[in-house]
Amino acid sequence: MKRRSFLRGSLSKSTLIASLFVFFVMEASFLRAQPASTVKPASTSQPKQTANQSDEAETVQVMIKKDAVHLIPPEKFQAPISLQPIQLLEIRARVSGVVKNVRVKLGGSVRAQEELIQIESERARMNLDYAKATLKAATLKKELIAREVSAGKQAQVALDLAEAEIDVAKARLDLAQLDIKNTSVRAVFSGQIKGIKTTPGAIVNKGDLLLVLVDTTKLLARVPVNREDVKVGETIEVKLDNQVAKAKVQSMLSLEGKWQALRQILDTAAIAVVEFDNRDGNLKEGQTAYSPIVPRQPVIEVPNLSLRNSEKGSRIIQVVRDSMVRDIEVQLLGPIGEDRSYVTGPIQAGDELITESSQSLADGALIRPATVIANPKSNKATTTPGQSAPNRNATPF
Repeated sequence: MKRRSFLRGSLSKSTLIASLFVFFVMEASFLRAQPASTVKPASTSQPKQTANQSDEAETVQVMIKKDAVHLIPPEKFQAPISLQPIQLLEIRARVSGVVKNVRVKLGGSVRAQEELIQIESERARMNLDYAKATLKAATLKKELIAREVSAGKQAQVALDLAEAEIDVAKARLDLAQLDIKNTSVRAVFSGQIKGIKTTPGAIVNKGDLLLVLVDTTKLLARVPVNREDVKVGETIEVKLDNQVAKAKVQSMLSLEGKWQALRQILDTAAIAVVEFDNRDGNLKEGQTAYSPIVPRQPVIEVPNLSLRNSEKGSRIIQVVRDSMVRDIEVQLLGPIGEDRSYVTGPIQAGDELITESSQSLADGALIRPATVIANPKSNKATTTPGQSAPNRNATPF
């Protein structure tokens, strides 16, 4: 009994003297003294170890500094981008009348000067008859006055006035003939019928919308770009909804209202007006286009020191996610001064950005807090065998 009391008292005394420190411990099965991109399994030729010895050998103490991430939703920077025809024409009635027939179908292709709609106009026909009669009357009047001027019965000015009346009558006839010509509605250029706004038998007035005709042999899009990377006259590749297509930069414009938020992540953002050659008809009006500088995943701000290059040549950052180190491939958007940048990638709420580490961390490495017990006699903290003592001045992470 006395012996048990003595042991219990000794343990209590040791417990009161000991102090606790917290570090992060990584599973050595994921991290060795190798580059971060390589993982080496433990050698099978080593002698067997006990469970406690194995646990000690499979853990390594590291100091990790990490920051909470503040996600900026990508929707803040987005707006629709679509391919638009290089020409869009609203065809309107030039005369009043009744639609006799509509010769085209919605979405159909037409040739230049092909008849699209026929309009019956009684007014146009009557104006033509009136103009012809007026010209005939003016011609007869001039002949009569010419004879009287020759006989000295009228002055020359009367003949001049008669000739002017003939000119007026001819102009009126030209207008009447133009109205008759306009009863046949024709395509101004080759293209596609995008809209039909009338039907046979409908009464239309001058100026009413009849059809919408588009030229899709060339398509345009307004794509946000970095003006330092794109120049007028260059040919660039633009990602579409189902392919990548080449387009020529026609002009550069300043950011429109809906794109102003891009200035937050890139000071040199601009709008490139690009033209696609679509004579083969592979592209369609309304197809979605994407900009390389418009993020489609969450955006965060990171210190430049946390950015690394992957084996594929892309940029990566490391985060702690569910007690595991994860390599996250990101796209660099724009700088924030000299030391920080905006990046976008598959970052999740709750991720913690690793900004510093005492040694390289492998993707998939598990981390957990480790309790380090101080030795009161040596005034040194004990560590896992084979590792140096931790720095007491370092801030626990």
